[in-house]
Amino acid sequence: MKERGKAIVVGWDFSEYSELALEHALYYSYQTNMKLYLVHIIKRESDAEKMKLDMQKVVDRVYQDKGKVIEMIVRCGSVSQDLKLVAKEVSAAVVFVGTHGIKGLQNYTGSNALKMIMDSSIPFVIVQAPLEKHTRYSLVCPIDHRKESKEVLYWVAYLAHILDAEITLVYPEYKSKARVRRTLANVKFSKKYLNSYRIQYNEVKLNSNRFNDAIVDYAKKKKADLIFTITNRRTKVLNFFSASKIQYLIANKEKISVFCLNPRKDLLSYVSYK
Repeated sequence: MKERGKAIVVGWDFSEYSELALEHALYYSYQTNMKLYLVHIIKRESDAEKMKLDMQKVVDRVYQDKGKVIEMIVRCGSVSQDLKLVAKEVSAAVVFVGTHGIKGLQNYTGSNALKMIMDSSIPFVIVQAPLEKHTRYSLVCPIDHRKESKEVLYWVAYLAHILDAEITLVYPEYKSKARVRRTLANVKFSKKYLNSYRIQYNEVKLNSNRFNDAIVDYAKKKKADLIFTITNRRTKVLNFFSASKIQYLIANKEKISVFCLNPRKDLLSYVSYK
């Protein structure tokens, strides 16, 4: 499978949480041929030279400690907009951002935190904790009744390949017959897709009443390294309740990293994804 991009971007703000994001990004970059960029967004152009000097110290430290050459970019603007723009400019496959829980996610980019993630055509990985060292990397992939939930499968298969990761498909036990039917159809599609790449996986049913809670609890029990989620395409009608559900999973209490992917409109025309 080909990489969907040429680079990995880390949102950098000199905090301990951006250090965590860099740690995770470095792990991914070692498994691929993608470049790694540290991107710092400033509010005043007059701060640019000082920030470049400070960023160079970080770049030099990473090279000395890890032997990894990374690039740096300092851009004046808004974090919620310009981090995504820079990621597009360097053809990023994924953006890593560190946060300290729900409040941290809100504060990272002000009131536009969720909008930054949910408007992005490039996936975001939200990091809250140091990278765990296990014998095998573990991914949890929720599949539900929405046709969009299948769109994570490309990335699941790709990471399973490059990381030799253990995959678990989790899906809710709905009471609605219509949702049960659509969910089982999506699970069947997912299994067929993974089988086509000869990727082994487990499948687990979870409680549908508090599905996000069940996902996080299972991921903790599984000692998972990453949870996948599809965010809401309709950001203009995002309300408090849907935002809080998404935010809960993204900044979960167990501090498990979350891979956030927005539905791709160009896939909706393909019969296999419907």
